[in-house]
Amino acid sequence: MRGISIDAHDALTPTKLVECPFEVRVDEVLHDRFYDVRDAVAVAKQVKATKRAADVVVIDTRTKKLVIKVDG
Repeated sequence: MRGISIDAHDALTPTKLVECPFEVRVDEVLHDRFYDVRDAVAVAKQVKATKRAADVVVIDTRTKKLVIKVDG
């Protein structure tokens, strides 16, 4: 009988995720999608730091609501 490592079997990796509900949009154009809102916000802040004039937002695609508009 072959054993399966529990760590490898139960590990939750982005490749196993089906839905990425959070989108980073730059001037209304999709920049990237994320499973975790914290990752989306971090990337949105990085994008805003490099593109000051752009409107950078994070959207929850499940509810179609604005999560955050990055200022600065």
